Amino acid sequence: MYAVLCFDVEDVYFPPEYRIDDIPGWLAEIMTDCGIRGTFFVTGEKARSLRERGRRDVIEKMAGHSIGSHGQGNLHPLIPEILQDKGWDDGVEAMRRYEEEVTQEHVRTFGREPVALSRHNAYFAPQHIAVAGERGIPYMYNVVRIKEYDQPTWYAGALTFPFEGSETVIPTGLDTIYSRDEIFEQRLREIDKALQDRMERGFEYVTIFGCHPVRVMTRGWQEHYCLASGMTRTPQELGWLYGVKSGEEEERAKANFRRFVEYLRDHPDVEVVGIEEAARLFSTQPSHIRRDVLTLYAEELERARRPVFHSTFSPAELVCGFAESLIYAEEHGDLPSEVQRRDVLGPKSRPAVGIERDRVTHEQVIAMCRQLVGHVLKEGALPANLHVEGARVGIGQFAVVAARTYLAQARYEKYEVLRIHETPRYPDAAFEVDAWVRREIGEHWAMPLDFTCDRLAEHARLQTWTMKPAWLRPPQGPAPDGERIVL
Repeated sequence: MYAVLCFDVEDVYFPPEYRIDDIPGWLAEIMTDCGIRGTFFVTGEKARSLRERGRRDVIEKMAGHSIGSHGQGNLHPLIPEILQDKGWDDGVEAMRRYEEEVTQEHVRTFGREPVALSRHNAYFAPQHIAVAGERGIPYMYNVVRIKEYDQPTWYAGALTFPFEGSETVIPTGLDTIYSRDEIFEQRLREIDKALQDRMERGFEYVTIFGCHPVRVMTRGWQEHYCLASGMTRTPQELGWLYGVKSGEEEERAKANFRRFVEYLRDHPDVEVVGIEEAARLFSTQPSHIRRDVLTLYAEELERARRPVFHSTFSPAELVCGFAESLIYAEEHGDLPSEVQRRDVLGPKSRPAVGIERDRVTHEQVIAMCRQLVGHVLKEGALPANLHVEGARVGIGQFAVVAARTYLAQARYEKYEVLRIHETPRYPDAAFEVDAWVRREIGEHWAMPLDFTCDRLAEHARLQTWTMKPAWLRPPQGPAPDGERIVL
C-alpha cells in the first residue's frame, strides 16, 4: 500500500527568535536520516520568508523531499474571494496568475517548481484544481470523492488526492501531540490499527498527514485572528502572539517524530512515496473506450435517467464516447469497436433542465452529436446545452438520449423519435460538493461579511461530470448500482 506523508508549511506570524522556522528543517532531517521521502506543501509567503530570513539550512534540508504549493498564504484576497465574481475561463486565468506567483517564490527559494498544488484550509476551487491539470501535476486535499471507489480521484482535469471524508486519509491528529509521550503512544496504536484496516480491505493508497510544523510548538492558530472577517492583520496589530512550548518539549517532539517515521519505514506493507511518485503510479488512463464499456454504461444511464459514475471513465468522457460512436455509425453503418478517450472538462455554464423540446428524431440526435464533438474539440469541455430548431437540450438530457440511441444502434433497432426526459444537470455528487462549499467556505470565519460562494459552488457542481477513480491498474467494469457519492 502506497502512502504520501504530508506537511503543510505556512506560518509567517512568529518572529525568528521563536524558532518556528527550525521545525520543517528538523522534520526533513529526521526523514532523510530514516530514508523516508516526505511531501512539504509550502505557501509562497513562507518560501519567501525562509529565504529572506537567511534560513538556507532549513531550505536545503527541505529540498531533499517533495515540495508542492500550498497557495500564496494567509493573505486576502483568498482563493474563494478571487473567484467569487468569476466564470470558468476568467477564473482559471486568475488561478494561473495566482499559482505563477507561488511558483516564482518556490523557484527563488528551493530552485525548482512545485511538484503539486494543494488546498490550504477550506480554500477549495475547481478552477484552481484545473490549473494543476494544465500543469500535469496532482492536487492534494480535494473535497470530492466517489464513495464506491475510495481512491485518488480525477476531477476538473487533474489527478487529485481526496481528504474530506475519505477513508484513504489515515486520521493522525499529530499536530500538537508529538511532545506528549502518553498521548503519542496511544495515537500511534490507533494509526497502526487504521493502516491494518485499510490493508485488509485492499486499499491501494493512503494519505498520512504528518503535521502543520507551526502547531508542533505553538499553542493556537494565529491566523484565526489575523484573517478574521476579511481582515489581514499582523500579530503586532493584534498586540499578542500565542505562546510556544519549551525546548524540552521540542526534544520530546523530535524523538517521537523519529519513532513515527521509523514505524512507517519499517512497516512491511506500507511504502511512503513523494506526491509526484504517487501521481505517476495512479495517473494511468486507458487511451480508448471499448464498445462493451459504452453498452453497459448506456444501459445503466437508461435505467437511472441521470448522469452516473463509472469505474474507469468520467461521465463526460463516456458521453463524448457515445457521440463519436454514433457519428461513426452514421457514416460507416455500425458502431466502432472502440473510440478515443478524450480529456474533457465539465460544462462551463448552466445546462437546461426544463424540457424545451420533448421529442427528437434520429437525424436530430446525430446533429447534436456533431455539435457536442465540435464543441469539445474547440473548448476542451462539454457544452452546457445542445440545440434543436431553437430549443435547448441540456447536457444531462442529451446524455440519456444519446445512451438510448446507442443501445438502439447496438441492437440494430429502428425508431421514429426518441423522447427527452427530465434529467438532472449533473451527477448526484454535485449536490454534496455544493453543500460542502456553502457550509465550509460560505460560512468560513476568514471570509468578508459580503462574500458569496454562489458562482464557485456552481462551477464545483458542473465539474462533477469529470469525476472518476484513479487506479494502479485501471479496471474496465460497468457502473455501480445503488448509492454512489458521499463527501
